[in-house]
Amino acid sequence: MTGDVGKLYAQALFELGLEAGNLDEIYGDMNECRKIFDENPELVSLLDSPVILREEKQNVLDKIFGTEGTVRDFICLVTDKNRITYFGKMTDLFNQLYNDHNNIAEMTVITSIPLKPEARQKLVKKLEVQSGKTVKLKEEVDPSIIGGIILRVGNSQIDNSVKGKIEAIASSLKIQ
Repeated sequence: MTGDVGKLYAQALFELGLEAGNLDEIYGDMNECRKIFDENPELVSLLDSPVILREEKQNVLDKIFGTEGTVRDFICLVTDKNRITYFGKMTDLFNQLYNDHNNIAEMTVITSIPLKPEARQKLVKKLEVQSGKTVKLKEEVDPSIIGGIILRVGNSQIDNSVKGKIEAIASSLKIQ
């Protein structure tokens, strides 16, 4: 599946949520369902199987997700269209649309030790002021960076770690 097809599905679901006024509910349900699919790859295989009848797949979906709901109907649609293996990508694209609509920036901070709550709060406030957006901060701990932080926003990365600085110095010494 090309990214364009996944984008079409995500865009259609987003617009449906806007019209129905249940965008927040869809956002929560999409991410919860993605978690279920990520934790149960055999479920995705079952739903993607050409050997299993549509009715059987429908029964499985009914047992897991109930018989109604926008996201449940969306899952049925992408299953019928043999696109369920791309549900994670569709969720990512939907989340981007949701975040843009709600002026939210998702960022990841990598530190050598866990951030203290005060430091985390201070960092979030600073990032919100600089970006002009509400920041959802995901934290990762990687002792190999020695100290400092690495900040990831989308496809960009700001490396202000001790390891990054050492590597930059080592690289500049090799050039000279």
